[in-house]
Amino acid sequence: MPPKADINKAGWEQSEFPILCETCLGDNAFVRMSKQEFGRSCGTCARPFTVFRWNPGTGMRYKTTVICQTCAKIKNVCQTCLLDLEYGLPTQVRDTALAVQNEAPTSEINREYYAQNMESKLEGSRSLLDSNRASSAGKEMLKQLARTDPYYKRNRPHLCSFYAKGECTRGSECPYRHEMPVDNELSKQNIQDRYHGRSDPVAHKILNNHATSMGLTPPEDQTIMSLFLTTLPASATEDSVRTHVLQSLPAVQPSQLKSIVYVAKSRCAFVNFKDRAVAELAAAAWASGFEMDGQSLGVKWGRSKAAVLLMLELVKETCSAAITPLEQPPSANPSESAPPLATLRKDFLSLLTFVYTTTTKVALTLRPSEPAYSASIAPLQSLATYISSLTTCATLFESHGSTLAEHIRRAAKGVLESVRALAQSFKIITEQGESSTEDYLVRTGAVHDSVEQARQDLPTDNLAAVRSRWTTDRAMLEDSLNEVVEMSEGNGEDEDEDEFDEDEDEDDWDELGLGTSKKMSEAELERTKKILPMFRMVAMLHKRIILDILKQSTPPTDAPATSIDALPGLSHTLLLACEELVAVLYAPQDSRAIRSAVFSLAETVRKVQTSLLSAQLLPDIRPSADVGGLEKKMGQVSINNETPAKKERNVRAWFNTCFEQIEKLSQTIGSSLETNNVV
Repeated sequence: MPPKADINKAGWEQSEFPILCETCLGDNAFVRMSKQEFGRSCGTCARPFTVFRWNPGTGMRYKTTVICQTCAKIKNVCQTCLLDLEYGLPTQVRDTALAVQNEAPTSEINREYYAQNMESKLEGSRSLLDSNRASSAGKEMLKQLARTDPYYKRNRPHLCSFYAKGECTRGSECPYRHEMPVDNELSKQNIQDRYHGRSDPVAHKILNNHATSMGLTPPEDQTIMSLFLTTLPASATEDSVRTHVLQSLPAVQPSQLKSIVYVAKSRCAFVNFKDRAVAELAAAAWASGFEMDGQSLGVKWGRSKAAVLLMLELVKETCSAAITPLEQPPSANPSESAPPLATLRKDFLSLLTFVYTTTTKVALTLRPSEPAYSASIAPLQSLATYISSLTTCATLFESHGSTLAEHIRRAAKGVLESVRALAQSFKIITEQGESSTEDYLVRTGAVHDSVEQARQDLPTDNLAAVRSRWTTDRAMLEDSLNEVVEMSEGNGEDEDEDEFDEDEDEDDWDELGLGTSKKMSEAELERTKKILPMFRMVAMLHKRIILDILKQSTPPTDAPATSIDALPGLSHTLLLACEELVAVLYAPQDSRAIRSAVFSLAETVRKVQTSLLSAQLLPDIRPSADVGGLEKKMGQVSINNETPAKKERNVRAWFNTCFEQIEKLSQTIGSSLETNNVV
C-alpha cells in the first residue's frame, strides 16, 4: 500500500502478481512479466493499479492487465480477458445462469467509492461471488457451457490495419495477422459491457446458441415478446410467478415486464415483456430449466399475432365451408350405412358441448385486456376440427327422416354462424389492438345461446321433429281462429269504447290501405259466422293430428318414420290458407275472394287427407266402433280439452267424419257465395 503521508495515493492498489485465467497466462511455464506500479487506471473503477505485462507464448501478442484486483475479486474474473475464472464464460452468461444481481455502480460518481468499500471486505484472494445459492438448473447450464481447456487462439496477434488498407510492406516479418477484418457484433466489444454483463455480444451469442440447442430458438417474428410457462406448482399465483421471474432475471427491471397472465386451471402462465431483447435474455436464462418452489417448469416461446390471425381466418373459412352443405336440402336417396340414430344424437350433443367449452377457452385467452396468443392456438385448432365434425354429423341424419335432418341442419347452421361472427370479432380486435371493447362478450354469449337452444330443441326422432313443426304452426293457427271469432262478435262492442281504442291505438295503418277499423255490415257479419264452423273444424283437425297421430314415439302403423315427412309442409300450407281466408274476411269483403280462399283451404285439407291415407298413418276402423251421426262423434272432442269424453274412441272414424264435414261446409259456403255480389 502507498505511504499514508501521501493522501492522494490512498486506496491505490499495489500487488505482486496478477489474477489471471489459464488461457491469458499462456502455456509457457517460465513466463516473464514486467510490473509497473500505478501504471494505468482501472478500466472499471478508474483507480490507479499495478499493471503487469507479459508474452503468453511463441507467436502470441503481449498481454496486459486492464482492471484492478479489487474489481476482479468482486466479479471473480480475469484481470485481462474479464472472463469468469471458474467457467471461462462472460459475466453476463454466468450472472444470467446463477441469477446474480449486479450491484456494481456504472456511473463515474460512485464506482470509486464502491471499490474502496468492497476492498475492505476482501480477505486475501477470496471472491465476493457466492454461487452456492444458485438453482440446480443454473449450475447445470454453466456446466454445459463451461470451457474446461485453455483456448490459446485468444492470445493471437491483432489484425494488421495496414494490411486491411493494402499498405503493409513488412510481409512475413509483420507481428500482426494478415487477415481481413469482419464487421459483425463480435467486433463491438468493450470493457464496461463485459465486466458489468450488459449488452455483451459474446454473451449474447453464447446464450442464443444454448437456447437454440435446448429448443428455444427465438422466432423470426420480432413482435413475439412472450414466454409460455407450464407445469406450475399448485400453490402458484400471479404474484408468486412475477416474483420468481424477476428473481431469476436480475438484469431485468420490473418496468421491463409488461404483464403476467396466469391460468390457474391449466397451471400455466404467459410472461409478456416490453422488449424483444429482454424476452430473448429470459429464454436463454431458462433454457436449461426454470425452477419454482423446487419444481422444474416447462418454457416455450409465445405465438405471434400473425399465427392467431391465421387461425381465426381458418375458423372463419371452416365455418363458411361447413355452412354451404348445411344449406342444401337433405338427399332424396340417403345412405343406408348411416350410424344408428341414438349414436348420432349422442355424438351431436357431444360436439355441441365441445364447441361451447372451446369458444369459452378462446374468449378467455383472447380477451382484449390481457391476450395470451400462444394459449389461443390450440383451442382455435380444436374449434376448427369440431366445426368440421359437427357438420359431418349433421349430414348423417338424412336416413332417419328428412324433417329431423332439416331440424339438425338448421340448428348446426345457427351455431356455425355465431362461431363465425365470434371469429370475425376477435380478428378485428387482434388486428386493431383494441383493449376496451366488449363486443367479443356479446358474440361469445350468442354462441352459447345457440348451442343451448340446439340442445334443448333437439328432437328424439323424426316423429318428434314433425310434431315440433306441427305444434309451432298450431299456435299461429289458434291466433287465426281467435281473430275470426272476434270478427263474428265485432258488432256487439260498445261504440264509445271503439272510438276510444281507435284514438289510443292509432298507428296509421289506414293510410297504407291495411287498416282494420271499418265495421262489417250485417251481410258480412252473417257471412263470417257461416265460415266460422269450417274454421273450427280445420283447427280441430290440426289439433287431432298432433294428439292422435304425432303423439306416439313411433308412427301409429307399421309405416316407416320417413312417411310423415310430408306433414310439416302440409301444416304450413294449411296455416297459409287459413291466414289468407282471415285476410279476405275483413271489411269490405269480396265474396269471390272469400269463395276462392274457402276452396283453397278445402283443397289443402284434401291434400292432408290424401297424405295421411297414402302413408297409412290413420289407424284401421274398429269393428266395434260407433259410427253414428256427426253430433255424437263431434261431441267426443273439444278444442279446449285434449282428453276425449270417452275412453273408447274410433280415431279413424273421427278423421273420416271430420274430412267429410269440412268438404261439405266448403261446398255449402261456396254455393251461398256464388249467388252473392261483391259488397
